[in-house]
Amino acid sequence: MNWKKHWYKWIAALFLLYVVLGGLFLPLKSGITGLSPVKITSGGSQTLKINVYNAPWLKENAFNDKEIGQGNYQIPTKVMLVSKGTMGKFQTTAIKFSGDHGQLLASMNLNMGSSKLSNEYYSVFIELSNGKYLGLPEAIYLERGANDTAGKSDFIAEENTQARGDREIFEMSFPNRMVLNESVRNLFYHVPMWFAMLALLGMACWYAIKYLRFGHLEDDMFADSLVRVGILAGILGCITGATWARVTWQSWWPAADPKLNGVAIGMTMYFAYLLLRSTLTDPYQRARITAVYSVFIFPIFIALIVIMPKLSPNSLHPGSGGTVGFNKYDLDSTMRLFFYPAVIGWIALYYWIANLRYRIATLKEKELNA
Repeated sequence: MNWKKHWYKWIAALFLLYVVLGGLFLPLKSGITGLSPVKITSGGSQTLKINVYNAPWLKENAFNDKEIGQGNYQIPTKVMLVSKGTMGKFQTTAIKFSGDHGQLLASMNLNMGSSKLSNEYYSVFIELSNGKYLGLPEAIYLERGANDTAGKSDFIAEENTQARGDREIFEMSFPNRMVLNESVRNLFYHVPMWFAMLALLGMACWYAIKYLRFGHLEDDMFADSLVRVGILAGILGCITGATWARVTWQSWWPAADPKLNGVAIGMTMYFAYLLLRSTLTDPYQRARITAVYSVFIFPIFIALIVIMPKLSPNSLHPGSGGTVGFNKYDLDSTMRLFFYPAVIGWIALYYWIANLRYRIATLKEKELNA
Protein backbone atom coordinates (compact mmCIF):
# COMPACT_ATOMS: atom_id res chain seq x y z
CA MET A 1 0.00 0.00 0.00
CA ASN A 2 1.23 3.49 -0.86
CA TRP A 3 1.11 5.14 2.60
CA LYS A 4 1.93 8.60 1.25
CA LYS A 5 -1.02 8.42 -1.13
CA HIS A 6 -3.49 7.38 1.57
CA TRP A 7 -2.27 9.50 4.50
CA TYR A 8 -5.48 11.57 4.72
CA LYS A 9 -7.56 8.38 4.97
CA TRP A 10 -5.61 7.27 8.02
CA ILE A 11 -6.01 10.74 9.54
CA ALA A 12 -9.77 10.59 8.97
CA ALA A 13 -10.09 7.12 10.50
CA LEU A 14 -7.83 7.68 13.52
CA PHE A 15 -8.96 11.21 14.35
CA LEU A 16 -12.66 10.40 14.12
CA LEU A 17 -12.27 7.21 16.16
CA TYR A 18 -10.50 9.29 18.82
CA VAL A 19 -13.17 12.02 18.69
CA VAL A 20 -16.18 9.67 18.76
CA LEU A 21 -14.88 7.54 21.63
CA GLY A 22 -13.66 10.50 23.68
CA GLY A 23 -16.73 12.57 22.90
CA LEU A 24 -19.05 9.80 24.07
CA PHE A 25 -17.25 8.50 27.15
CA LEU A 26 -15.56 11.50 28.78
CA PRO A 27 -17.89 12.87 31.48
CA LEU A 28 -19.01 16.44 31.99
CA LYS A 29 -17.61 18.36 34.91
CA SER A 30 -19.87 19.05 37.85
CA GLY A 31 -21.89 22.20 37.28
CA ILE A 32 -24.82 24.27 38.45
CA THR A 33 -27.81 23.82 36.14
CA GLY A 34 -30.30 26.08 37.90
CA LEU A 35 -31.49 27.58 41.15
CA SER A 36 -34.56 29.05 42.81
CA PRO A 37 -35.66 31.64 43.58
CA VAL A 38 -34.08 33.73 40.84
CA LYS A 39 -34.85 36.98 42.67
CA ILE A 40 -34.19 37.64 46.36
CA THR A 41 -34.41 40.63 48.70
CA SER A 42 -31.89 41.48 51.40
CA GLY A 43 -32.84 42.11 54.99
CA GLY A 44 -33.55 38.67 56.38
CA SER A 45 -33.00 34.95 56.09
CA GLN A 46 -32.94 33.43 52.62
CA THR A 47 -32.70 29.85 51.33
CA LEU A 48 -31.41 28.99 47.85
CA LYS A 49 -32.18 25.68 46.18
CA ILE A 50 -29.26 24.97 43.85
CA ASN A 51 -29.45 22.16 41.29
CA VAL A 52 -26.12 20.52 40.57
CA TYR A 53 -25.41 18.08 37.72
CA ASN A 54 -22.92 15.18 37.73
CA ALA A 55 -21.80 15.72 41.32
CA PRO A 56 -20.90 12.38 42.94
CA TRP A 57 -19.82 14.25 46.09
CA LEU A 58 -23.35 15.61 46.60
CA LYS A 59 -25.23 13.08 48.68
CA GLU A 60 -27.02 12.81 52.00
CA ASN A 61 -24.90 12.68 55.14
CA ALA A 62 -21.93 13.75 53.05
CA PHE A 63 -20.29 15.53 55.97
CA ASN A 64 -20.08 12.22 57.83
CA ASP A 65 -18.99 10.14 54.85
CA LYS A 66 -15.47 8.73 55.21
CA GLU A 67 -14.94 9.06 51.46
CA ILE A 68 -15.26 12.84 51.53
CA GLY A 69 -11.91 14.46 50.77
CA GLN A 70 -10.70 11.35 48.96
CA GLY A 71 -10.69 11.12 45.17
CA ASN A 72 -13.59 13.06 43.61
CA TYR A 73 -15.62 13.41 46.81
CA GLN A 74 -15.54 16.96 48.11
CA ILE A 75 -17.57 19.05 50.56
CA PRO A 76 -19.25 22.24 49.29
CA THR A 77 -17.92 24.66 51.90
CA LYS A 78 -19.70 27.89 51.02
CA VAL A 79 -22.01 29.53 48.50
CA MET A 80 -21.06 32.97 47.22
CA LEU A 81 -22.82 35.73 45.32
CA VAL A 82 -20.47 37.73 43.13
CA SER A 83 -21.41 40.98 41.43
CA LYS A 84 -19.97 42.28 38.21
CA GLY A 85 -19.68 45.75 39.76
CA THR A 86 -18.40 45.97 43.33
CA MET A 87 -17.02 42.58 44.23
CA GLY A 88 -18.37 40.92 47.30
CA LYS A 89 -19.20 37.59 48.87
CA PHE A 90 -21.00 36.25 51.91
CA GLN A 91 -20.62 33.20 54.06
CA THR A 92 -23.61 30.88 54.31
CA THR A 93 -24.83 30.09 57.80
CA ALA A 94 -25.62 26.49 56.78
CA ILE A 95 -25.51 24.17 53.78
CA LYS A 96 -28.03 21.35 53.88
CA PHE A 97 -28.52 18.41 51.55
CA SER A 98 -31.99 17.56 50.35
CA GLY A 99 -33.26 14.06 49.66
CA ASP A 100 -32.49 14.69 45.98
CA HIS A 101 -28.78 14.10 45.38
CA GLY A 102 -28.84 16.72 42.65
CA GLN A 103 -29.84 19.62 44.89
CA LEU A 104 -28.34 21.45 47.85
CA LEU A 105 -29.91 24.06 50.10
CA ALA A 106 -27.92 27.12 51.16
CA SER A 107 -29.37 29.13 54.04
CA MET A 108 -28.06 32.61 54.74
CA ASN A 109 -28.69 35.73 56.77
CA LEU A 110 -28.62 38.17 53.89
CA ASN A 111 -27.93 41.86 54.64
CA MET A 112 -26.33 44.30 52.25
CA GLY A 113 -26.04 46.72 55.19
CA SER A 114 -23.81 49.72 54.72
CA SER A 115 -21.98 48.21 51.75
CA LYS A 116 -22.02 49.99 48.42
CA LEU A 117 -23.43 47.00 46.57
CA SER A 118 -26.36 47.90 44.36
CA ASN A 119 -29.41 46.11 43.02
CA GLU A 120 -28.19 43.96 40.14
CA TYR A 121 -27.67 40.42 38.84
CA TYR A 122 -25.20 38.26 40.72
CA SER A 123 -23.31 35.14 39.73
CA VAL A 124 -23.60 32.16 42.06
CA PHE A 125 -20.51 30.15 43.01
CA ILE A 126 -20.16 27.04 45.13
CA GLU A 127 -16.73 26.65 46.70
CA LEU A 128 -15.59 23.06 47.26
CA SER A 129 -13.19 21.78 49.88
CA ASN A 130 -10.52 21.14 47.22
CA GLY A 131 -10.43 24.82 46.28
CA LYS A 132 -12.41 24.49 43.03
CA TYR A 133 -15.59 26.35 42.17
CA LEU A 134 -18.86 25.65 40.41
CA GLY A 135 -20.42 28.74 38.90
CA LEU A 136 -23.56 30.01 37.20
CA PRO A 137 -23.11 33.53 35.73
CA GLU A 138 -25.65 36.27 36.49
CA ALA A 139 -28.10 33.72 37.81
CA ILE A 140 -29.92 35.68 40.52
CA TYR A 141 -31.17 39.24 40.98
CA LEU A 142 -30.56 40.80 44.39
CA GLU A 143 -32.26 43.99 45.55
CA ARG A 144 -32.03 45.89 48.82
CA GLY A 145 -35.08 45.26 50.99
CA ALA A 146 -36.92 47.70 53.24
CA ASN A 147 -35.82 45.76 56.34
CA ASP A 148 -32.14 45.74 55.42
CA THR A 149 -30.04 46.97 58.36
CA ALA A 150 -27.53 49.74 58.07
CA GLY A 151 -25.07 47.90 60.31
CA LYS A 152 -22.75 45.01 59.67
CA SER A 153 -22.93 43.58 56.18
CA ASP A 154 -22.74 39.92 55.20
CA PHE A 155 -20.86 41.05 52.11
CA ILE A 156 -17.08 41.24 52.30
CA ALA A 157 -15.35 43.46 49.77
CA GLU A 158 -12.83 41.43 47.82
CA GLU A 159 -11.19 42.43 44.56
CA ASN A 160 -11.07 39.97 41.65
CA THR A 161 -13.47 37.56 43.33
CA GLN A 162 -15.21 36.89 40.03
CA ALA A 163 -11.94 36.12 38.29
CA ARG A 164 -11.07 33.69 41.06
CA GLY A 165 -14.48 32.13 40.84
CA ASP A 166 -14.16 31.66 37.09
CA ARG A 167 -10.86 29.84 37.48
CA GLU A 168 -10.82 26.28 36.17
CA ILE A 169 -8.18 23.66 36.78
CA PHE A 170 -7.45 21.48 33.74
CA GLU A 171 -8.86 17.98 33.93
CA MET A 172 -9.96 15.46 31.31
CA SER A 173 -13.66 16.22 31.36
CA PHE A 174 -15.90 18.50 29.32
CA PRO A 175 -17.18 21.84 30.67
CA ASN A 176 -20.68 21.88 32.07
CA ARG A 177 -22.22 25.03 30.64
CA MET A 178 -25.58 26.55 31.39
CA VAL A 179 -28.27 25.53 28.86
CA LEU A 180 -25.84 23.40 26.81
CA ASN A 181 -25.09 20.71 29.43
CA GLU A 182 -24.64 17.31 27.71
CA SER A 183 -25.45 18.78 24.28
CA VAL A 184 -22.04 20.50 24.30
CA ARG A 185 -20.73 17.24 22.78
CA ASN A 186 -22.47 18.21 19.52
CA LEU A 187 -19.62 20.66 19.02
CA PHE A 188 -17.62 17.71 17.63
CA TYR A 189 -20.23 17.04 14.93
CA HIS A 190 -22.25 20.11 13.96
CA VAL A 191 -19.47 22.70 13.70
CA PRO A 192 -16.92 20.41 11.92
CA MET A 193 -19.65 19.46 9.42
CA TRP A 194 -19.87 23.11 8.40
CA PHE A 195 -16.08 23.42 8.27
CA ALA A 196 -15.98 20.38 6.00
CA MET A 197 -18.78 21.75 3.80
CA LEU A 198 -16.99 25.08 3.35
CA ALA A 199 -13.66 23.34 2.69
CA LEU A 200 -15.15 21.07 0.01
CA LEU A 201 -17.14 23.83 -1.68
CA GLY A 202 -14.03 26.02 -1.65
CA MET A 203 -12.01 23.25 -3.30
CA ALA A 204 -14.82 22.75 -5.82
CA CYS A 205 -14.62 26.44 -6.70
CA TRP A 206 -10.85 26.09 -7.19
CA TYR A 207 -11.22 23.09 -9.50
CA ALA A 208 -13.96 24.92 -11.42
CA ILE A 209 -11.49 27.76 -12.02
CA LYS A 210 -8.89 25.21 -13.15
CA TYR A 211 -11.35 23.80 -15.68
CA LEU A 212 -12.16 27.27 -17.04
CA ARG A 213 -8.43 27.89 -17.43
CA PHE A 214 -7.20 24.57 -18.84
CA GLY A 215 -10.37 22.84 -20.12
CA HIS A 216 -9.68 19.41 -18.60
CA LEU A 217 -12.87 17.43 -17.95
CA GLU A 218 -11.15 15.66 -15.03
CA ASP A 219 -11.15 18.96 -13.14
CA ASP A 220 -14.86 19.40 -13.81
CA MET A 221 -15.67 15.88 -12.65
CA PHE A 222 -13.70 16.32 -9.44
CA ALA A 223 -15.30 19.72 -8.80
CA ASP A 224 -18.73 18.11 -9.24
CA SER A 225 -17.83 15.34 -6.76
CA LEU A 226 -16.67 17.92 -4.23
CA VAL A 227 -19.89 19.91 -4.59
CA ARG A 228 -22.12 16.86 -4.13
CA VAL A 229 -20.25 15.65 -1.05
CA GLY A 230 -20.15 19.23 0.27
CA ILE A 231 -23.94 19.36 -0.03
CA LEU A 232 -24.12 16.07 1.92
CA ALA A 233 -21.97 17.62 4.68
CA GLY A 234 -24.27 20.65 4.67
CA ILE A 235 -27.39 18.50 5.04
CA LEU A 236 -25.84 16.58 7.95
CA GLY A 237 -24.76 19.91 9.43
CA CYS A 238 -28.36 21.13 9.26
CA ILE A 239 -29.63 17.94 10.93
CA THR A 240 -27.11 18.07 13.78
CA GLY A 241 -27.72 21.80 14.12
CA ALA A 242 -31.49 21.33 14.30
CA THR A 243 -31.18 18.79 17.12
CA TRP A 244 -28.89 21.20 18.99
CA ALA A 245 -31.27 24.11 18.41
CA ARG A 246 -34.16 22.06 19.79
CA VAL A 247 -32.25 21.55 23.05
CA THR A 248 -30.85 25.06 23.51
CA TRP A 249 -33.36 27.31 21.72
CA GLN A 250 -36.51 25.13 21.98
CA SER A 251 -36.99 25.25 18.22
CA TRP A 252 -35.81 22.99 15.40
CA TRP A 253 -35.24 25.96 13.08
CA PRO A 254 -35.57 29.48 14.60
CA ALA A 255 -36.88 31.45 11.64
CA ALA A 256 -35.54 34.79 12.88
CA ASP A 257 -31.89 33.70 12.94
CA PRO A 258 -30.01 35.33 10.00
CA LYS A 259 -27.39 32.56 9.75
CA LEU A 260 -30.06 29.90 9.35
CA ASN A 261 -31.82 31.98 6.70
CA GLY A 262 -28.49 32.38 4.91
CA VAL A 263 -27.91 28.62 5.06
CA ALA A 264 -31.36 27.98 3.58
CA ILE A 265 -30.71 30.37 0.67
CA GLY A 266 -27.18 29.06 0.08
CA MET A 267 -28.20 25.39 0.11
CA THR A 268 -31.00 26.22 -2.34
CA MET A 269 -28.44 27.74 -4.70
CA TYR A 270 -26.39 24.54 -4.61
CA PHE A 271 -29.48 22.40 -5.14
CA ALA A 272 -30.07 24.58 -8.21
CA TYR A 273 -26.52 23.66 -9.30
CA LEU A 274 -27.50 19.97 -9.28
CA LEU A 275 -30.66 20.73 -11.24
CA LEU A 276 -28.75 22.81 -13.78
CA ARG A 277 -26.15 20.11 -14.28
CA SER A 278 -28.82 17.42 -14.82
CA THR A 279 -30.42 19.40 -17.68
CA LEU A 280 -27.23 19.68 -19.79
CA THR A 281 -26.13 16.72 -21.92
CA ASP A 282 -23.02 17.95 -23.72
CA PRO A 283 -20.10 17.34 -21.29
CA TYR A 284 -18.10 20.42 -22.30
CA GLN A 285 -21.11 22.75 -22.23
CA ARG A 286 -22.17 21.28 -18.87
CA ALA A 287 -18.68 21.68 -17.45
CA ARG A 288 -18.32 25.27 -18.66
CA ILE A 289 -21.73 26.52 -17.49
CA THR A 290 -21.68 24.79 -14.10
CA ALA A 291 -18.07 25.91 -13.49
CA VAL A 292 -19.07 29.54 -14.00
CA TYR A 293 -22.10 29.00 -11.76
CA SER A 294 -19.98 27.36 -9.04
CA VAL A 295 -17.41 30.18 -9.08
CA PHE A 296 -20.24 32.72 -8.90
CA ILE A 297 -22.25 31.26 -5.99
CA PHE A 298 -19.43 30.25 -3.62
CA PRO A 299 -18.52 33.82 -2.50
CA ILE A 300 -22.24 34.60 -2.22
CA PHE A 301 -22.67 31.54 0.02
CA ILE A 302 -19.75 32.71 2.22
CA ALA A 303 -21.33 36.15 2.50
CA LEU A 304 -24.70 34.66 3.47
CA ILE A 305 -23.48 32.40 6.28
CA VAL A 306 -20.33 34.18 7.53
CA ILE A 307 -20.46 37.91 6.81
CA MET A 308 -24.16 38.80 6.92
CA PRO A 309 -24.86 37.19 10.36
CA LYS A 310 -22.03 39.26 11.87
CA LEU A 311 -23.54 42.43 10.45
CA SER A 312 -27.04 41.53 11.61
CA PRO A 313 -28.24 43.22 14.83
CA ASN A 314 -29.61 39.96 16.24
CA SER A 315 -28.54 36.36 15.91
CA LEU A 316 -28.72 33.28 18.12
CA HIS A 317 -25.49 31.75 16.83
CA PRO A 318 -22.34 32.43 18.91
CA GLY A 319 -20.14 35.14 17.47
CA SER A 320 -22.91 36.60 15.29
CA GLY A 321 -25.23 39.58 15.72
CA GLY A 322 -23.52 40.80 18.88
CA THR A 323 -23.54 37.43 20.67
CA VAL A 324 -20.42 36.20 22.41
CA GLY A 325 -18.30 33.76 20.42
CA PHE A 326 -18.47 30.09 21.40
CA ASN A 327 -14.71 30.06 21.90
CA LYS A 328 -14.76 32.64 24.71
CA TYR A 329 -16.76 30.72 27.30
CA ASP A 330 -17.30 27.15 26.12
CA LEU A 331 -14.22 25.91 24.26
CA ASP A 332 -11.93 24.96 27.14
CA SER A 333 -8.66 22.97 27.04
CA THR A 334 -10.37 19.57 27.01
CA MET A 335 -12.80 20.58 24.26
CA ARG A 336 -9.90 21.79 22.11
CA LEU A 337 -8.21 18.40 22.41
CA PHE A 338 -11.19 16.92 20.56
CA PHE A 339 -12.59 19.83 18.52
CA TYR A 340 -9.56 20.46 16.30
CA PRO A 341 -9.02 16.75 15.50
CA ALA A 342 -12.76 16.56 14.74
CA VAL A 343 -12.47 19.39 12.21
CA ILE A 344 -9.46 17.77 10.51
CA GLY A 345 -11.01 14.29 10.67
CA TRP A 346 -14.37 15.27 9.16
CA ILE A 347 -12.73 17.28 6.37
CA ALA A 348 -10.44 14.33 5.57
CA LEU A 349 -13.39 11.89 5.63
CA TYR A 350 -15.53 13.94 3.24
CA TYR A 351 -12.53 14.52 0.96
CA TRP A 352 -12.07 10.74 0.92
CA ILE A 353 -15.73 10.27 -0.03
CA ALA A 354 -15.38 12.87 -2.78
CA ASN A 355 -12.35 11.01 -4.15
CA LEU A 356 -14.32 7.74 -4.18
CA ARG A 357 -17.18 9.41 -6.01
CA TYR A 358 -14.76 10.91 -8.53
CA ARG A 359 -13.23 7.49 -9.22
CA ILE A 360 -16.69 5.96 -9.70
CA ALA A 361 -17.66 8.79 -12.08
CA THR A 362 -14.41 8.25 -14.01
CA LEU A 363 -15.11 4.53 -14.40
CA LYS A 364 -18.62 5.24 -15.64
CA GLU A 365 -17.26 7.74 -18.15
CA LYS A 366 -14.80 5.15 -19.46
CA GLU A 367 -17.62 2.61 -19.85
CA LEU A 368 -19.68 5.07 -21.86
CA ASN A 369 -16.76 5.86 -24.16
CA ALA A 370 -15.70 2.22 -24.57
